[in-house]
Amino acid sequence: MKIEVPKDKCGKLLTSEPVIVITTVDKKGNVNGAAFGSYVRVAPLIMVAIFSGHHTYSNIKETEEFVVNLPGRDQIDSIMVFGKSYPKGVNEIQEAGLTELKSTIVRPPKIEEYKAHIECRFKWEKEVGSHMLVAGEMLIGSCDEGLLDEEGYFDVVKAEGKLN
Repeated sequence: MKIEVPKDKCGKLLTSEPVIVITTVDKKGNVNGAAFGSYVRVAPLIMVAIFSGHHTYSNIKETEEFVVNLPGRDQIDSIMVFGKSYPKGVNEIQEAGLTELKSTIVRPPKIEEYKAHIECRFKWEKEVGSHMLVAGEMLIGSCDEGLLDEEGYFDVVKAEGKLN
C-alpha cells in the first residue's frame, strides 16, 4: 500500500541520490521510461541532465509532466532495462515486466514495484554541454508504507531491507 507524501515533503524522499527512473508520456499517451543518475534536488525543484535527443526529453517538452521513480537495489535488473535505448513508442515499463500505477496529479504513470515516486511538472531548462538540465517542480510524492523515518525522510536502509 502506498502512502501520500505532501508537496512540501517530497524532497525528503530523495535522501541519498540513488539511481532514478523517470516515466513520461507523449501527446498520444505512449509511456516511456529511462534511468538517470545525474540529478540534483533543490526543493521544490528536481533537476535532471537529459540528452536532448532522448524520448524522455521530447515527452517532457510535449506534456510538461514526468514522474521520478525510486527503485530499490533489489530491482537492478529492471533498472538495466530502463538504461537501454528502445524505439519511440516502446513501453519500457512493460519491457521490464513491471506494473504501471496511476499517478495522482500528472498523466505519466508511477512504477508500482518501486519504493517511492515524485510527480513533477516542467518548470525550465538550460543547455549544459550535450545535455539539457531540466527542472521540474515536485508536486506530490508517494512511497511504500513504513519507509519514512520519524522526521518524514525516506529511510534508505528500510527500503533496502524490504525486498520484493
